[in-house]
Amino acid sequence: MAEQADGGDHGEQAPVHFFVHIPKCGGNTFSDFLARQFPLEKIYTAEKSTAAWEDHRRDIAARAEQLSRENKGALLRRRFIDGMRQHDLVIENHYTWDIAELLAQHRPLTTYVVVREPRERVASHYLHLRRIPVETAHELAPEGRELYGFAKEASLAEFCRTLERPDIWSTVFNRQTRTMSSQIVSRVLYEQCDKQAFLDNALANLERADFVADIDDLDEFAQLVSLANGWLPPGRMSVLNPGKHPRSETQDLADEVPEAMVDLDLILYEAAKAKYRSWKQRVLETAAIDRWQQHSRGELARPEGDTWELGFEGPLHGTNFHGREGAPPSIFRWMGPEPTSRLFVPVRPGVAQQLSVFIAAFIDPDVFLGVTYRINGVAAAPVCSVEENCTVATFAISPEDAASGAVELCITAPFTASDRDKGLGSDIRQKSMALRKLRVVPTPTA
Repeated sequence: MAEQADGGDHGEQAPVHFFVHIPKCGGNTFSDFLARQFPLEKIYTAEKSTAAWEDHRRDIAARAEQLSRENKGALLRRRFIDGMRQHDLVIENHYTWDIAELLAQHRPLTTYVVVREPRERVASHYLHLRRIPVETAHELAPEGRELYGFAKEASLAEFCRTLERPDIWSTVFNRQTRTMSSQIVSRVLYEQCDKQAFLDNALANLERADFVADIDDLDEFAQLVSLANGWLPPGRMSVLNPGKHPRSETQDLADEVPEAMVDLDLILYEAAKAKYRSWKQRVLETAAIDRWQQHSRGELARPEGDTWELGFEGPLHGTNFHGREGAPPSIFRWMGPEPTSRLFVPVRPGVAQQLSVFIAAFIDPDVFLGVTYRINGVAAAPVCSVEENCTVATFAISPEDAASGAVELCITAPFTASDRDKGLGSDIRQKSMALRKLRVVPTPTA
């Protein structure tokens, strides 16, 4: 999850919030949402980037010497970066991941990516080009007239078959994967490159991005981004650039897009959806824990005396556990289905003490060999022993750890498995370790 943002002026140590705006993926709508969080003077808008591009085009035209396409691109990127690094939010224009990597050399980044079903994105982009009047092509880029005119004359199937044209290839061929690549790839360079390495690089960049979602989840995405960043909720998102065509037409046209044109995008798209599902779960879990800590952590019932034991008969102050099993006084709970479980344990405030975890069983002995622990977020190594037919892991709790009157114990198993996986029965629940009770005692004095 990204660090909380407040849109304030913190200099170049504060992150730039950078939106990787893929064409026809809800970019205008999401840009508008992000822009609400920052003052206008801190936003690198389309107007600012267009002005930089226009200055670049005029400078290139005024040069006596001819520059290669690569050198022209490098000069334009340098001009963009010089402008971006003075701002806290970069939105609206169609910047690619390689621009983000260049900007990251100057300031830390928080990155946002919205993707779309690849065939539908191609169909939407095609319809968008058909809507643009030919005469509105920018005077410094008159070549746009040919692209807009051809889109008006050709069917989508014909459009997709004309990949020998660089302007069409760059518009529709695996556009989402190319956007997420660290490489600037023309059609010629793409045909010469290692396709698997190219895809792997884009997927790795997608994994590095802080916030990723499918356009179909845009409303929910904005809500969760607000929750993660500590922003006010946006309300329902309004579509700023819907076009004149109903989505059903776009979906019908998408059937005409050849799979070979978007084969890498289809892989990237599935990876993005999987990343979103995992991130969504983490955001909601973190928010629930934060709210619980605000309202309940200080009210954890602490038994009388200096020493106490806590079983699993009562409410569970933790996450990622299966239901109670066994009979009193030997109630236990299996950790799972995820590898990491949390427990919030009441302790005496500001006093050195010991916390012991009684482990009744392992789904596999190797689980115990690879398990790791954290106390209040810091790695901790237990002293292990055997007691009451349990493996006991005992941790030293410092007065600083106990300052709030509760500690967070995080236990991460190396893997989970089910009884059925291990050939022990028909139970399909994913489990790692079964915990029976916790014990808190004062640290023995020398």
